[in-house]
Amino acid sequence: MRWRVVFGLGSILVSLGSPGGPGSGCGPAHAASALPAGATSQPHFIREAQRALAEMGYRPGPIDGVVGRRTQGALARYQRSERIPVTGYLDAETMARLDIHERVSRRAPGRESDSSQ
Repeated sequence: MRWRVVFGLGSILVSLGSPGGPGSGCGPAHAASALPAGATSQPHFIREAQRALAEMGYRPGPIDGVVGRRTQGALARYQRSERIPVTGYLDAETMARLDIHERVSRRAPGRESDSSQ
C-alpha cells in the first residue's frame, strides 16, 4: 500500500511537469496534432508572430518559435482586440492580420534565429 501512494504521487508530479500542463496528454512531440484546424506550429512563423506581438506591446515572452503559455496569452489578447475568433494559436486569420507571410519573406537569411528581442 505504501508503494502505491508513492507511485501515485510520482505520477501526479510527472504529469504536472509536462509542457502541456496537467491532463493535457500532449508534450512537444504531440503539439502539432493538438492544434486547431488552420493553425501552424512552424517555428519561423511563430517567431515572426512573437516579434509582431512584442512590437505591439502584447508581451509574448521569449522570441523562440514555441507557442508557450505567454505566447498563447498574447495571441488570445491580440485576437480579442481584433475581434477575431479567440483560439490562442497562430491560425490563418491571425497570421493574415499580423501579416506573417510578408514579415517572413522580408526577413534576411541568417536573421531567422535572431532571438535577441
